[in-house]
Amino acid sequence: MQAAGEAVPGLDDEVVRRWESGDRTPEPRYRKHLVLVFGMAADELGLLSPNERALRPASAVAPHGIVRDDFLEAIVRKVTSIMLGVEGEFGRKLFLKGLLGASVAPLLAHGTMLPEDMEALAGPRRTKLDRRSVDAYRAIAASHRDLYWTSPASTLLPSVVAHAQLGEAMMKDASAADVLLPVLGGAVAECALLAARLMFFDLARDDVAELFFRLAQDAVEVSRDHSLAVAVLAHRAFVPGFAQQEQPARAFLDAAHAHARYDAGPLLRSWLHCVDGEISARTGQPQTGVARIRSAEDALGSSGTDPVWLDFFDASRLAGFAGNALLLAGQHHAAADRLRDALDGLADGAERQRAVLLFDLAVAQAPGDADQAFATAGEACDVLGRDFYATALKRVPAVRQALRHTPYAAELDERVRSLTAV
Repeated sequence: MQAAGEAVPGLDDEVVRRWESGDRTPEPRYRKHLVLVFGMAADELGLLSPNERALRPASAVAPHGIVRDDFLEAIVRKVTSIMLGVEGEFGRKLFLKGLLGASVAPLLAHGTMLPEDMEALAGPRRTKLDRRSVDAYRAIAASHRDLYWTSPASTLLPSVVAHAQLGEAMMKDASAADVLLPVLGGAVAECALLAARLMFFDLARDDVAELFFRLAQDAVEVSRDHSLAVAVLAHRAFVPGFAQQEQPARAFLDAAHAHARYDAGPLLRSWLHCVDGEISARTGQPQTGVARIRSAEDALGSSGTDPVWLDFFDASRLAGFAGNALLLAGQHHAAADRLRDALDGLADGAERQRAVLLFDLAVAQAPGDADQAFATAGEACDVLGRDFYATALKRVPAVRQALRHTPYAAELDERVRSLTAV
C-alpha cells in the first residue's frame, strides 16, 4: 500500500489471524492489494459477499483457457521488484506467506501431499539457507512439474509464478557463498522455466514469457548445472526461432550445445538436436532440419544419465519432431508415417502435444486425401476444445493453406472461430 502511495496500513498479526480464521473480512481498501499479492481473484480468496459474487465480473480465464490481458498484467505487476522491496520484516513475512499460499494452492486442490517443513519457506529473512526450506521449495517445484500434464495452463500459471517469485526472493537473501545456493538455484530455474513454457507455448504470451526466461537463466547460472542450462537456452531459442529470426535463435542454440558437451544424457542430447532441427527448418534450412533429426536418433545411443525433470521428451516426441521436419522439407508421405508413429506412442496426458501432431498430420495428408486431412484437423480441434494449447493453434494456418482449394477451408475457419470465441 505504501508503494502505491496509500496510507500506511494499520495491520498486525492479530488482524491477519482474524482474516485467516474467518472471524473478520478484510476491508475494501485492503482487498485490491491482497488480490495482487496472491495473484488470485477476489472471489477465489473468499473476499466477496454473496451479493458481491452475484455482481462479480467474468472470470479472468476466458473460454478454452485463453487468459485475459488484464489478468496477465496483474501477474506482471506481481513479479516486479517493487513487491520484493516490501519494507520491514512483518511486511516481508506476510508477502512471502502470500506467495507460499499461492504456490501450493493447486497441490491442495489435487490432494497432493504438501512437503514437511513447508512453513520454513516463509520464515524470517536469513542470509544462510537451511536444508528444510530448500527441500520444501524443490518438492513444490516438482509437484508443479507433475501437475503441468493434468492442469489447464491458466489454472496452474499463477501458482508457478508465485513459486518462482518466492524462490527469487530466497536467492536474493542468501549469501553467494552458501553451499545450498546452487541447489536452490536449480529449483528456481526449473520453476521459472515452467512459467516461461506456460506463457510461451500454452498461452502465446511471448512478451511475458521473456521475464521468466531471464529469471530461469539467472537462476541456472547460480545452479552451475549444465544440463539445466541446455534446457533453458534451447527453450529460449524457440522464441526467435518461431519468429524466423535465425541469428538470435542460433546464438541460444550454440550456447546450449556448448553446455551439452559438459553434461547431458542421451535424451537431452536428442531433444537438443530436435530443437535445432525444427528451428533450422523454420528459418529456411529444411534439409539441415532433417539432418538434425538423424543426429537426434544417433544421440539416443549415447552415454550419460538424464535428469528427472526431463519429462517433455521421449521416443514418441522424437518421432513428432521428425514428422514436422520432414513436413517442412516437403516430404509429406514420410512425414505422415512418422507423425502416426508419434501419435501411437504418445503418453497418457499429453493431449496438448496430440493436437500439434494431428494438425501436422492433416497437412501431410492434404495433398493426397483432403477428406481425411479435414477429419484429422477436426480431431485436433476437438482436443483443443478440451485442453487449449496456443502452439497447436499456430499450426492451423498451415492446415488452412493445405486445404485452400477445397470446401473444407471455410469449415475449418468456422471450427477455429468457435475455439477462440470469447
